[in-house]
Amino acid sequence: METYSEEQVDQILRYALAKRTNGQNLTKQQIYEIAADMGVSETDFLAAVQEWQSQQGVKQEKAEFDAYKKKTFRANLLKFAIINTFLVAFNLLTSGNIGWALYPLIFWGLAIALDAWVTYQSDSDEYEKQFRKWQGKQKRDRLTAQITGKLVTSLEEWLK
Repeated sequence: METYSEEQVDQILRYALAKRTNGQNLTKQQIYEIAADMGVSETDFLAAVQEWQSQQGVKQEKAEFDAYKKKTFRANLLKFAIINTFLVAFNLLTSGNIGWALYPLIFWGLAIALDAWVTYQSDSDEYEKQFRKWQGKQKRDRLTAQITGKLVTSLEEWLK
């Protein structure tokens, strides 16, 4: 008797569903009917849908965080290049050698390299730590915007 791993079962069922639907989207009810045919209870199905939706939300937030991190990194890299070019040029014009301008170039360059590592290495602990911090800030910002919106609405109604 042939046996299949969970990953293989997932792949086989994906192929079967693709053939059945011909690339069309399925409704939640249709998916539930397929799951019921496979012996999945309604409770398990609803729990799976809820878990999937939660994971999709986290994926979306991580995509937004990645875009934010990359934008911030590019801005910091540009600042590094402009300022250190000025410092090196200034040092060369005033003393004829690179001298003291080498220190900010090296230390700031090290900080930029570490930032690049965290930005593009998304499976590190530091990345997760920064993501959680950013996520908290986003929630606080949304809450602040909601409160401010309600206060403005209440004030406008009161002034009328």
